[in-house]
Amino acid sequence: MAPREGHLKAVKRILAYLKTFPKGRLIIDTAYPDHSVYPIEDHPNWKDFYPDAEEEIPNDLPESKGPKVRMTVYVDADHAHDLVTRRSITGILMMLNNTPIRWVSKRQKTVETLTYGSELVASRIATELILEVRFMLRSLGVDLDGPTLMLGDNNMSVVLNTSVPSSVLKKKHNAIAYHCVREAIAAKVMRFTYVKSDENVSDILTKPLSNEKFHHLVKNWLFCVPEIKK
Repeated sequence: MAPREGHLKAVKRILAYLKTFPKGRLIIDTAYPDHSVYPIEDHPNWKDFYPDAEEEIPNDLPESKGPKVRMTVYVDADHAHDLVTRRSITGILMMLNNTPIRWVSKRQKTVETLTYGSELVASRIATELILEVRFMLRSLGVDLDGPTLMLGDNNMSVVLNTSVPSSVLKKKHNAIAYHCVREAIAAKVMRFTYVKSDENVSDILTKPLSNEKFHHLVKNWLFCVPEIKK
């Protein structure tokens, strides 16, 4: 609808990539991810702030079958990316074990004046997606192994504000996203910690990257050969 020159450039970029890598494919890798490389401090006093926080788990779930699986979610936001509206872009990549199962690249619905706000909105969207997918997987009889690990590269500001119980939010307009993320952490639905920008795969979903950086991020998911178990 009302295409512009920028849209044409984007389409050409996509077609050029497909022409260069006609055999590119997503890899189904069931290997168990090592979450211990992202140590997270356990705070026992969450109940003091969110006494009723708990994950919604139906009583009539089917019997779990198969081995346990782990969920890992990468989240990022590119602040004020849209040159017309100055709205930010949310990027989310969800992994089940080492297999990408869902990804989001979408313009946010509000204009955030600071990077902190755009990152917090992206974290809230990722949290809602985690709640949805965990519920769906349990309904299919999938045995989830503990909380989902969410990784973001927001310079520790959003991570610290949402993952430490005693943190205080001074920006009232971000309160809904702030409490949404914190309640999910208090309910042990997920854990949230920092990952370096050059390891945050969701960066590919927020903005165009150079060939070198793009392939550095996706080499483990698009062009790898999964380990074959004997």
